[in-house]
Amino acid sequence: MSNESEVSMSSNPGEILFRALYRLLHTIRIHADNNELITSCLVEFRSAVMQLSGEGDVTILSSQARLYLQGERFNYQKQNIKLVHSLLDFFKNRRLQGISFHSTIKNASATEILWFFRLIIRSGIHEEPSDWLIKEVEKARLSWVTVLKESELKPKRSDQERKQEARDIYFHALGSVADVAQKISQQGAAGIRQAKRAVQAMIEFLGNDLTFFQGLSVIRDYDDYTYSHSVNVAVLALCLGHRIGLPPMSLQHLGLCGLFHDLGKVEIPREIITKPQALTEEERNVVKKHPLASVQQILKLQTSSELTARIILAPFEHHLQYDLNGYPEVFFKKTLSLFGRIIRIADVYDAITSSRPYRSAILSPDCALALMLQGSGKEYDPILIKVFAQMLGAYPVGTLMQFNTGELGLVAETGNRRLQVVLLDKDASGICQQGRKVDLYQKDPLNPSCRRAIVRTANPLTYGIRAADFLF
Repeated sequence: MSNESEVSMSSNPGEILFRALYRLLHTIRIHADNNELITSCLVEFRSAVMQLSGEGDVTILSSQARLYLQGERFNYQKQNIKLVHSLLDFFKNRRLQGISFHSTIKNASATEILWFFRLIIRSGIHEEPSDWLIKEVEKARLSWVTVLKESELKPKRSDQERKQEARDIYFHALGSVADVAQKISQQGAAGIRQAKRAVQAMIEFLGNDLTFFQGLSVIRDYDDYTYSHSVNVAVLALCLGHRIGLPPMSLQHLGLCGLFHDLGKVEIPREIITKPQALTEEERNVVKKHPLASVQQILKLQTSSELTARIILAPFEHHLQYDLNGYPEVFFKKTLSLFGRIIRIADVYDAITSSRPYRSAILSPDCALALMLQGSGKEYDPILIKVFAQMLGAYPVGTLMQFNTGELGLVAETGNRRLQVVLLDKDASGICQQGRKVDLYQKDPLNPSCRRAIVRTANPLTYGIRAADFLF
């Protein structure tokens, strides 16, 4: 943990607890137990726990790059972001998922409490830190604290909380890629700490809620296609990478490739990017330079040479087809990298299902998949495109359906013999309002005799409907 020179916290009991925990963990590393500063930090920590506990427990969880206190997500002030991230890194490095302090901590000796926190710090050197820590605590019979196992720590979340978390993750990623692009454009260099943290949050959410995560790409920032597209490509690429079993570190690199694959577009004049008419030959040639420009911009990122080497190739390759046609023109006959083939699929799918000024028609998600499958073996890796189509399903999340009943519905969830659709009800002025959710594979409990058949599908944007307004 790094030491922050100033920590701004309010008098909120939760904030006091996290400040005390942060100070104790930092101070205990550099001072002996009898040091006055240690004593002061210990008194502050015990007091913070007692203020929250009453006769119950005080439970801290680290889940999906968020801190939870008493089962609720801990919301912190912007100026305290470094402190919270420091605690999250401390928990993550020790695979420490959660701790529950009991009211009996008031009877614990200072030696016991300090010994427990020194155990937490030492756990980081063990192969299975949390398992080792649990055994040590049980061996010492510390009745005032419990190190929680993974099955005990997942906070219960309502659908609304899941949706809000998804939006937070999406816009955090959107802000991080926009920040990097702007800093590179203005300063010639940029750090990627926030981008790495955004990707990690995406991976953790993906691991806990795959079907929900797949629908994240319908959350678009319609006012800034470039950055929104980059996040969508990262989302879709991570889903595909997870589906084929990539390990966590590879997913981290793949997610960064997605976020930065179009970084070279910062060099393209905005009037070309937003031009409502077809581009001229000269303008198309300018656009075709952006994969190589992305490589040049990635070289300006302030990160290790090892990480740069792992994320630089896919952005260069993402407009090259499986048969090596496309751009930039290459003269080698080597197979494209795995990341390049994944990013290529994610990039095209999001592009042809998105609204652009120069495009008169927008493909529905299911039609986009059907079109892409026709390019199997030529434009796209035949195995990956098949896995991608199976992953999204016959009717991907966000597909607008018209039924024989005259109703409209948006696909909200698909897979495992379910096809859940949010019905859209029109008010008196013809504006769509969110209706109830039905499963097309099950009988409608409110109308058992109703048999909804799909008449046609469309991209909701064709009707001016923003899918995210109804699904997230």
